[in-house]
Amino acid sequence: MLKDRSSRPRYSHRCAATLGALLLAQPSAALTTTDYFELNLEQLMEVKIHVASKKEEAVSNAPAAVYVVTSEDILRSGVTSIPDALRMVPGMQVARADSNSWAISIRGFNSTLANKLLVLIDGRSVYNPVFGGVLWEAHNLMLEDIERIEVVRGPGGALWGANAVNGVINIITKHTRATQGTIASAVYGNEEQGTLSARQGGRFGEDGSYRVYAKGFKQDASRKPITTSGNTQDTYDEWDGFRTGFRTDWAEQFTLQGDAYRTNTQQLRPHYSLIAPFAPIEQQSIRYEGINLLGRWIDQRDDGSQLSVQTFIDWAKRDEPINFIDDRMTYDLDVQYNFAPLQQHEIVIGTGLRFLNDDQRGDNNTSFAPQKRRNNLYSAFVQDKITLAPDAWFLTLGTKLEHNDFSGFEFQPNARLQWHPDHNKTVWASVSRAVRTPTPLEEDVTSTLVTAANIRGALVPNDNFKSEELTAYELGYRQQLSPVLSLDLAAFYNDYDYLRTTCASADDVTIVNNGVDPIHVFIPFMFTNDMNGTSEGIEAVLNWNVHPDLKLAANYSYLNMSLTAIDPTQETDEKLAPEHQAGIKIFWNMSRNWTLDVSTTYVEGLPIIDLDSYVRMDINLGTQLSKALRFNITGQNLLENRHREFGAASDINAGEIERSIFAKLTLTF
Repeated sequence: MLKDRSSRPRYSHRCAATLGALLLAQPSAALTTTDYFELNLEQLMEVKIHVASKKEEAVSNAPAAVYVVTSEDILRSGVTSIPDALRMVPGMQVARADSNSWAISIRGFNSTLANKLLVLIDGRSVYNPVFGGVLWEAHNLMLEDIERIEVVRGPGGALWGANAVNGVINIITKHTRATQGTIASAVYGNEEQGTLSARQGGRFGEDGSYRVYAKGFKQDASRKPITTSGNTQDTYDEWDGFRTGFRTDWAEQFTLQGDAYRTNTQQLRPHYSLIAPFAPIEQQSIRYEGINLLGRWIDQRDDGSQLSVQTFIDWAKRDEPINFIDDRMTYDLDVQYNFAPLQQHEIVIGTGLRFLNDDQRGDNNTSFAPQKRRNNLYSAFVQDKITLAPDAWFLTLGTKLEHNDFSGFEFQPNARLQWHPDHNKTVWASVSRAVRTPTPLEEDVTSTLVTAANIRGALVPNDNFKSEELTAYELGYRQQLSPVLSLDLAAFYNDYDYLRTTCASADDVTIVNNGVDPIHVFIPFMFTNDMNGTSEGIEAVLNWNVHPDLKLAANYSYLNMSLTAIDPTQETDEKLAPEHQAGIKIFWNMSRNWTLDVSTTYVEGLPIIDLDSYVRMDINLGTQLSKALRFNITGQNLLENRHREFGAASDINAGEIERSIFAKLTLTF
């Protein structure tokens, strides 16, 4: 929470762009009490953080396009969800499809199940292995417990493995030493229809600390797009849920944490039938629930080497009554060893095992064959950072080797070269390979797409579906232009092969007479790999500390995609991410107890789905009523009554995101 003028939090995101931000660290090893805002240039460039090598090194040695959303950023922006916090990341595509669904990606291929972005929470993958992508509505964390959100724009497969194709997000929660005492907050507004959060932290023994928390929330429905008849009714997409959990830490050596959650979302679904009306739209209440438990142990040795072991178990169940039930258990073990310094070499190695037990029960519209699966993933990686010229030239070489049950062995190498012309400049370049591996959606599912009189079209399994492949070329430049001005630039060229398409074969059309359904023609569709393409773009961030109480951050991103498929109608992915995006953030301490924070973002339209360009403005006004009590009032989407951010207006679940005004009261003691 913000305190009085002498102790209020600083705005470390401005430093994040300058220092390349804290790239995907081992969560428990990332403890820091450094106030980056207070450091001068020399100190800032020498701050020790965890970067691409998964070990501690200077800020200036981050050869990647990285950014951090800090806990102060989240507090000052007034956001109430992780997807809204991700809007702060330069070059990221974040669009809210309706009240409970988001389309989030990096460098293109956006959808509500964007499958080229790996997302982790404290190192635990929340990428859905059945359908690909992330179901964001299931991960509504207590935001006060988040230390930072680290984002890598670009491939991370050499360290993080398959599906880290266009980017990696790691959401890191705070060490329990930083969450002592009690905090309770309440949020209410026209769209935020009630959120209550509470957390209690304490200590035990000489080195132990803990916290427990609980959060409940309810979100109002969005509005249907305006039609020619002037229809303005709500969509069927309300969202509510509950989450609780704990974390314990013993010094810097051991962490044990766990969560339990349940979310309820509303969606419309077609209920396909071969009898008229063939595809009536029905209301469906979807329940997503889960429990996870994670343990991590770190042994920091006197010779400078470090051994870390992390394991987790994760049960998740998604119940869509009309379509399917996905009941999944994941067991994961990762071991990493950082060698002691070896002259010009800094070596990190690791290995991992993951076992998944899936039970995917469908109905007449959706089925899986086999219904039950046991999937195994084995992996190992090695990375060596080589000093070519002390303090000036460095070369990082590494690769990850994985074996999965769908595509077999996958090899994901990476090479990064960095040059420091002087102590406040960094130039870096990289070439990487990354893959998006097949899922049961491509290889196991049979799912109806369309029904009509005597006709049924459905997806069918394809055991020959290949991994999608990326070869990425990146170039970056980072400089502290002056004590109050910094610049961060990244450019990329991506070359994709074996991209997913759908295909129907006239040779496989059959007439079905099974004695159960009406006699009908069956048209099979399957996922294939009949598309390739390229994308290129730039991302720029400029940070300016105008005054100790006034900070500005501006960003711009450009993306151009060109896809080529056997069937040109499959090339729409190249048009589902905005070509131009720009934004500016203003953080202002107006007085000792009053703060004003403004975020304005321009997003170019998507003509292929008749989506207009829009400008989103959010304002958060806060005041410290007393040492223990803080009040905020937040306005989101203030320039328009409502607007559509993703999906065609004709989609059955299309929603327009409305202007939202809400108040938050936070009590800390």
